[in-house]
Amino acid sequence: MSLAPDTDAQPSVSDTHHLTVVRSGKWWAIKADNLPGCHTQARRRAKIEVTARDAIALWFDADKAEVGPLVVNFAE
Repeated sequence: MSLAPDTDAQPSVSDTHHLTVVRSGKWWAIKADNLPGCHTQARRRAKIEVTARDAIALWFDADKAEVGPLVVNFAE
């Protein structure tokens, strides 16, 4: 019996969202890996999660309190 993940499942606002973050000049470029086209940027590293949470909420047209956990991965 296989317990393979459901590959047809659509992302939801309450999912865990993995972020790829790259330094770009004076900014941090942020991409939500599981949400095509969901990108944002933050000027300060301390604002990455807040800014990403706002962008994900907008992507789903939801309240930012509904956004699930964030996993931040810094790329070089």
